[in-house]
Amino acid sequence: MKQRVIGALVLIALVVILLPMLLNFDGEYTVDSRSQIPARPGIVPIEIPLPKPVAEHKGTKNADQMFRFNDSRQEAKSGVESGVTLGEEASGLTGEGVPKSWILQVGSFVDADKAKSLTEGLLNDQYRAYSRRSTTDSGSIYRVYVGPKISKKDMLDEKTAIEQKYKVKTLMLRFEP
Repeated sequence: MKQRVIGALVLIALVVILLPMLLNFDGEYTVDSRSQIPARPGIVPIEIPLPKPVAEHKGTKNADQMFRFNDSRQEAKSGVESGVTLGEEASGLTGEGVPKSWILQVGSFVDADKAKSLTEGLLNDQYRAYSRRSTTDSGSIYRVYVGPKISKKDMLDEKTAIEQKYKVKTLMLRFEP
């Protein structure tokens, strides 16, 4: 019992000595009212001049000009029908500084729904397909394209795969944006 009393007195002494040290209510407390937001940066606005028309610009091309055939339409069609592959053309840039690239014309339809259906099928098979509406003497037609690709060999591989899967004759064209 004597040990318990001594232990209790020691604990009370520690509490009496240490508690005022921990809970010191005698000081002045100041609240830091300085802003934590950094000062405004010294940014000077730049005046950007309005764009001016380029003198040598010829305007945008329509869809028929954008997708031109190698030499002529007839030679390109006869080459595709006979199964002759187009010769390897050196890759690089055109005279305008645009990379030479190729597209496939997979189909040409009078009905927009058929073109849309083929385009969706090609997109589902992970081909970069799209369709364009063109106006001809006989009316509007919808052409379905795949591409463009810079490598002619890669486009020829896709051409073969598409022809086998979809049972169509495709037409390889030069793509000029």
